[in-house]
Amino acid sequence: MEDGSRKPQVWLMATAAVLAVLTLYYYTGSWVVVGLFFALFAAFIVFQTMRGSRASVHKCVHCGAKLNANARQCDSCGSAAWTIRN
Repeated sequence: MEDGSRKPQVWLMATAAVLAVLTLYYYTGSWVVVGLFFALFAAFIVFQTMRGSRASVHKCVHCGAKLNANARQCDSCGSAAWTIRN
C-alpha cells in the first residue's frame, strides 16, 4: 500500500495559491503587485531547480580525497577536517 502522505496534494496547493492571491491583493490593492510577486516566485523556483542539479562534493581539507557525506574522518589520512566543494 502506498503512503498517501508523500503524494502531492493538488487541492491543498491550489487552496494555498488562492489564499495567497487573495491575501496579497487585500493588502496591496493591486493586481500588478500580485502578478509581479508570483513572477518573481516562479523565477526563484526555476533558479533553484537549475542550481540544484549540481551535486556538491565533500572533500578532505588535508589531502583532498573525496568523502562520503556521512563520513566522520578521511579514509586516506584520518583527518576529521572536511569542506564542501561545488
